[in-house]
Amino acid sequence: MPLAFRGSQNALRAPAGSAFFVVRLCITLLFFVFSGVHAGERCAPFGQLEPVSVSRVYDGDTVKLSDGRKLRLIGVNTTEVGHGDRSDQPFAAAATRETRRFIRDSEQLLILTDRERRDHYGRLLAHLYNRRGESLEQRLLERGLAYHVAVPPNLTLASCFDRAEERARSDKLGLWGKRGIAPVSAAGVERGGFQRVRGTVTALKQGKAWRLSLDNHLVVVTYPEHQENFDHRWYQSLDGQFIEVQGWVYRSRGEWRLKLETPYGVQIP
Repeated sequence: MPLAFRGSQNALRAPAGSAFFVVRLCITLLFFVFSGVHAGERCAPFGQLEPVSVSRVYDGDTVKLSDGRKLRLIGVNTTEVGHGDRSDQPFAAAATRETRRFIRDSEQLLILTDRERRDHYGRLLAHLYNRRGESLEQRLLERGLAYHVAVPPNLTLASCFDRAEERARSDKLGLWGKRGIAPVSAAGVERGGFQRVRGTVTALKQGKAWRLSLDNHLVVVTYPEHQENFDHRWYQSLDGQFIEVQGWVYRSRGEWRLKLETPYGVQIP
């Protein structure tokens, strides 16, 4: 899928002469020496890692670090754990268990940030690794326990995560199997929240904001700040096609919308 990524390899920094910097540098070097990581085989780290410990697991994609920071994993969205009278969504408990298992079995946990370090809730955005070079996000995706969500500007590992999700799709694992959540018809969208939606592109407009209308009911919007992520010819080729989009549906100005920020949010069934 055509997409020119501009992901950064920003690292967590400390003064070059400090003992803290030396310790973290040594940990990073040991990580690469002993993990046997190869970028073509794993969603490997691309910058300096920070050792951490986890004090609490909220769900599959959100944890609390021992220093009090709340961490939201980059690039994945797990289904919702039930609260009050609401039951768990499919595989929410399995994703939470997998995250707990990853943390419990890891001799050392390390995090890695990308270009944007905080979300609008103030949570730290980071990747979580163990000392063997394994990515928690990649594990969740490959086992069908999470959806891949590529949110700019944190796209450095998006291509690798996309392939991880595709392997789970192909093998019909977890969320992609019979016990998962089936996509909804665009014409039948009647609530907000994260969803997979299928429909035919009945209109395509490329004004200030680009708009795909699915079944004349759901509008898929790409705002100007994200249009550079798309190949224009590929985008225009979607006109008239039956497609699947995944992301957060919301209500605005009397219509149902879904914000599309990268081509990774589109599948051709």
